[in-house]
Amino acid sequence: MSYVKASTFGILDFLLVIVLGLALTAAQAAVVPWTGGGGPEAAVILVVYAAWRAEKWVAVLAAFILGLFRDTVGGGLLGIHQTALILTAWVLHPWRRRVRLEATLPLMLCVFCLTLGGDLLILTPLTALLAWPGPGFNPLPALLAGALASALAAPPLFWLLPRLSGDPEDRHG
Repeated sequence: MSYVKASTFGILDFLLVIVLGLALTAAQAAVVPWTGGGGPEAAVILVVYAAWRAEKWVAVLAAFILGLFRDTVGGGLLGIHQTALILTAWVLHPWRRRVRLEATLPLMLCVFCLTLGGDLLILTPLTALLAWPGPGFNPLPALLAGALASALAAPPLFWLLPRLSGDPEDRHG
């Protein structure tokens, strides 16, 4: 099943990614007290989408904006999610033509690995260096749950985005 054709990524696609990312990030921040932080990271999924379809600078700009909003709304330390999302776009972009994100399993595996990798390699060490949120905090269960939820949420978002942008080639594909 094909979700998206790796074709042109216009200004409307960029605006759609940003607006949808802002809305989903705000919704995620609103439900964090009930989920314990184990929900899907919509910003990561949208950065993967942008990195796969757009030029590198556009994907990095989207990652910067979504990361800034994620840090601001999430109540964490400013710049941590921005760094993780920018590095995600930067790492994925050269591989975008080699990774077949049209199929469900590779898409889910890619999002799972990038979400978990960004959390373990960037977010956790930075928060540990800053001694936040405190001693005895074990982030691994929440990180695994968040990465799994992100992987499960990626296929519906990849299916929905081209249809919302009005790409006639992708509507019937």
